[in-house]
Amino acid sequence: MDYRYEISDSARSFHERRRAFVIINKRIEFLPKGSTMSHYEFCQTKGLSKDEFNRITRGFYLDGKVVFYKGNFIWDEEVIKEALLYLDLIAKEVLQNEFDLYFGQSPEKNWELDYHYGKYEKGRVIKND
Repeated sequence: MDYRYEISDSARSFHERRRAFVIINKRIEFLPKGSTMSHYEFCQTKGLSKDEFNRITRGFYLDGKVVFYKGNFIWDEEVIKEALLYLDLIAKEVLQNEFDLYFGQSPEKNWELDYHYGKYEKGRVIKND
């Protein structure tokens, strides 16, 4: 199963709990609160192709963590650089001024988060050593 495009029924409850977002054309867009849509389904409503979808940064907030990735849940320096520009907007949207900051996820490892970059606290990023 390619989790970027195919969504199981059990994943819908996870999608409903998280606050998902995508960064398209240097603008962050949040999926509606409580949405069970995947990022891909949302991007299809915006007219993005699979290729365009795999190039954009996307992510979510859930349980005190913000996670960013692109493509097949991977990250690189470009994702980090772009993500850091949107933390204040995410904090405002999710009504939180502190959260842990992660990049990447591993579907094959039960969705384990990949890289713990650090914390966002009251407008500041505190990077791990």
